[in-house]
Amino acid sequence: MRKVLSGNGTDTTATVLTALKASNNLWQADLYLIGEADDPQALWLCNWESPLLWSLWGTFLPAVIKRGSIASDIGLDSKQLDISWAPTNQTFTSSIPTTSPYELARLGFYDNRRFRLWRCLMPTPGDANTWGAYELFGGVIGTTQPTRGEIKFNVQSYLYVLDEKVPPGVIEISNSLASYIGGTPPAGFSSIPQFIVADTSSTTVINADCTSTPTQIFTDDVFDDGYIVFAGDSTLAGLFSVVAKNSNYTNGGHQYNRFQIFSPMPWVPTIGDKFYVSGQSPIDQADGDYYGFPFVPAPEAAV
Repeated sequence: MRKVLSGNGTDTTATVLTALKASNNLWQADLYLIGEADDPQALWLCNWESPLLWSLWGTFLPAVIKRGSIASDIGLDSKQLDISWAPTNQTFTSSIPTTSPYELARLGFYDNRRFRLWRCLMPTPGDANTWGAYELFGGVIGTTQPTRGEIKFNVQSYLYVLDEKVPPGVIEISNSLASYIGGTPPAGFSSIPQFIVADTSSTTVINADCTSTPTQIFTDDVFDDGYIVFAGDSTLAGLFSVVAKNSNYTNGGHQYNRFQIFSPMPWVPTIGDKFYVSGQSPIDQADGDYYGFPFVPAPEAAV
């Protein structure tokens, strides 16, 4: 039997096993967490009629949600799990924190987010803390499909990484994925610059003031091929795009940092939205702190 942990982290496996042997009528519920625990946009859901508090993680809210079967095999073969969820919020707005999950699913907001599933066992209905829960499945959201009346998620288990071969696009100078590692300060800076939208912008052109170093106007093109990420309390929270060009823009005698981005935002950012901008990440070892695969010579070179 898998380890069961109570709300305070105590191992209750033996207690639960004894109860299972003594009775066929135990209250059970599934606990779902999509996203990171400290992410305000994370989904805390359960298939129970009222909120369930499991203090080890948090409070899971009632939802119309169901899952497919979970296979358990010996070996390192990766598994998939299908989830369907019918959110009650069907109001579309121009703000990530308030818009319908259907809109977020359409935008790919949930793709690649971490997924956790626990089975909760309760001695009395609604008491998720005394006995607690055990891990049932873990992975990342592979695909998201909004359909009429529900959102369908396909979850890939963590072992999915073992099915991936190393493609040429992650090796040395062809490493396109290196552009999406942790933020990289621009040349001459030791921290990631923070900004706030301060003038009328568009879905592809953003005019902003620097808040981490007020009045700072960055040199043209210093952020080219870097990326912009909106902060959690913005109307575009969590959305990002590669920077095509940065430049100096003046309007009404005030200078702004202007960012032109490759991927249009789904709606125009609101003045006051916050974001940070990363410079271009190192793509090979000659650039410094390189995080990808080092250069791999052609096979014939090793003969």
